[in-house]
Amino acid sequence: MVYLTHSRLMRESEKTVHERAVGGDDIPRRVCAQLLSDPPRYTLWHARHEHSMSKVAAARRRERQLLALRSISLAQIHRTALIRYFRDYRIARAARDLTLREFYGVMDARRAALAEHRTYLIAASSQLCAMDLLELADDMKGIDLLREYETAFGQFFAMFCDRSRATQLGASYLLSGLVPEVRANAEQVRKSILAGHLLPSQPVARKVARTS
Repeated sequence: MVYLTHSRLMRESEKTVHERAVGGDDIPRRVCAQLLSDPPRYTLWHARHEHSMSKVAAARRRERQLLALRSISLAQIHRTALIRYFRDYRIARAARDLTLREFYGVMDARRAALAEHRTYLIAASSQLCAMDLLELADDMKGIDLLREYETAFGQFFAMFCDRSRATQLGASYLLSGLVPEVRANAEQVRKSILAGHLLPSQPVARKVARTS
């Protein structure tokens, strides 16, 4: 594979969304099914994702395209972090509202939750597509690093949110001293993801038949 064209990037992305909506793991299935169930939301996702894929296609060279896809996936990890935090740590009711206040200010909590959920669905769908495209390009190292970063950033983000709630309530946060270390660990993984020397040097033959 020399590089992926814009049409191939979008075709593979649309295929990912439709296939994940009807099979596979529970969370990706629900994300893609909810995206497809709302035509205006799907249209918004398509426009934003196409803009991102235009940047990937414009890179032309394989190595630059892989870096662009890694960067796009990184951005989606950040955009999905809040809903993943609510889900993984079972944050609800008053704790959820206090956390939303940190990011949305005085906006009504219900409106903030709906806005964040829309952001999550759009970002999570694009992240699934970017990861599948990295697999298509045989960048398994990138996929492993992105999964590691999702875990590392998730740990930092959870501590940030927990500390924020404690501050709003006038309470102390016992793990404050660990926050810089956890953040530094996530940052180190992020730098590795964007480091060109960790890109696969050659495409694998079994992938050539899938490219255009």
